[in-house]
Amino acid sequence: MSLLAILTAALAALTLVGCVYLFVKDPDRLSRTELVNLGVFAIPRLAAFRLIALVVIFLLPAAAVTTANLEVIEGAQTVAACGGCHIMNPMITDMTDPESDSLAARHYRGPAASGHECYSCHSGYGFNGALAAKLEGYRHLVRYTTGLYPEPVRVRGHFDSASCLGCHEGTQAFEAVNSHRVVREAAMEPATSCLNCHGLAHPSRTQRTPGSPDYDRLMGRVAG
Repeated sequence: MSLLAILTAALAALTLVGCVYLFVKDPDRLSRTELVNLGVFAIPRLAAFRLIALVVIFLLPAAAVTTANLEVIEGAQTVAACGGCHIMNPMITDMTDPESDSLAARHYRGPAASGHECYSCHSGYGFNGALAAKLEGYRHLVRYTTGLYPEPVRVRGHFDSASCLGCHEGTQAFEAVNSHRVVREAAMEPATSCLNCHGLAHPSRTQRTPGSPDYDRLMGRVAG
């Protein structure tokens, strides 16, 4: 269990305990003059009750919701999280196929981003790319749970070659290829993509369309 999950559970438990306290306490019986010492200052018992009510009813639930959402967003970095939505089965099935020659499958067989291959390629480069990828993953989750998606799914926008260069640029294998040096600047332009030379990252939209010869295989359905 992650630290965020533990923190969320702790905040939820505190909220529950606080609700029980508010339920059993009768505010009409609390003194308006008797003070409660809070260390640096003292306030009347009734004011202390109202302060606790504010924390329990608003602050603790808000904090719990925030940490729960952060846990979901952090968890979206794993391949398992992406594979949790059946609509992603074609990409996961192909990527984990040892016989596949797609770009994603070739990267999956390498050791560089074990367990985080989807996130590593789709997060862009730098802090803004990581934040955008997590928010996009959250959008995917909402659309999946509400059923507001078409098949076959497709990436929104343009795949940024900076995602590739963030890992490959400067490595000995990358720099040893003359064409990489030639197209280095052009690779950063929207009209140029690493996929132009290195092939599709995932099965084509035609293969992923329901009714295609490859659809059932990519969805992990074995004919019986």
